[in-house]
Amino acid sequence: MALPHVIQMQLIKKRIKGKEGKQKINELKQILEELPSFTSGAYAEIRAWIQEEIGKTKTRAKVKHQDWIGVKKEGAAQIMLVGAPNIGKSSLLKALSDIQIKVANYAFTTLKPIPAIIKYEGIEVQLVEIPGLIEGAHEDKGGGRRLLGIIRGADGIILMHDLSRNTDEVKMILKELDEAGIEKPLIIAANKIDLGTENLEKLRKEFPDKTILPISVKQRIGLEELKKQAWKLTGLIKVYTQNKEQPIALPKGATIKQLAEKVHKDFVKRFKFAIVTGKSAKFPKQRAGLGHVLKDGDVVEIIT
Repeated sequence: MALPHVIQMQLIKKRIKGKEGKQKINELKQILEELPSFTSGAYAEIRAWIQEEIGKTKTRAKVKHQDWIGVKKEGAAQIMLVGAPNIGKSSLLKALSDIQIKVANYAFTTLKPIPAIIKYEGIEVQLVEIPGLIEGAHEDKGGGRRLLGIIRGADGIILMHDLSRNTDEVKMILKELDEAGIEKPLIIAANKIDLGTENLEKLRKEFPDKTILPISVKQRIGLEELKKQAWKLTGLIKVYTQNKEQPIALPKGATIKQLAEKVHKDFVKRFKFAIVTGKSAKFPKQRAGLGHVLKDGDVVEIIT
């Protein structure tokens, strides 16, 4: 028995959500095979809509994006700074990284992604300012499809909000990310806390499942905490070797073998044992083998 056409359309859109190119075309063709082969009525309209969507997807796939904007990843991880137009992203990027960029009080000052490097406890992380997203970005309004494609490759997202403005902008950005099928660790940086906390409490009540950090770019309030939370978004840990000024970033659950491979290509072959002090050690200067799982802040000396 065929499903009501309204429900069927909802299911179809859910199945193709976040898919692009060949993957989307294959999914649409599969759906066509599954649908009742009615030649009139609502289901015929659905089949026509799918055929049209296949055609549009093929056309988009053939377009040569000569002006495609990408960002080469640098540092231990890549975090995207997103928000509505004229929300203050450039000012925040400048405050966190000391990069010299144009800052102006009008929308669309930033026309392409701007990468910068921020440092947290000796680790370099790339923070990329994304031009302001508008409603319908997932449908390519305002060049949104390209911007969302860049965001999709990130390790985490900082969503910037101006506490003097309506929370509808936050809802819009979250919706656009969801429509694009982007699921990344995310925090909301709530700017202008220096003007009062009333709107901050409203924001927290409206988005109870989100980590919300109050900041003031103008007064430089909360910026170090924002760096700390940005680091947490990456899911990485810091491990120190003999050079305690330059920690090494590793994924959670990394072993001494992974550390050795990162320090020097020959260390695994020549490895004898390691001396570990920190959270993963039962006691200071514990001897450990290649399979020892490290934790954030560990200090490791590799003996070869």
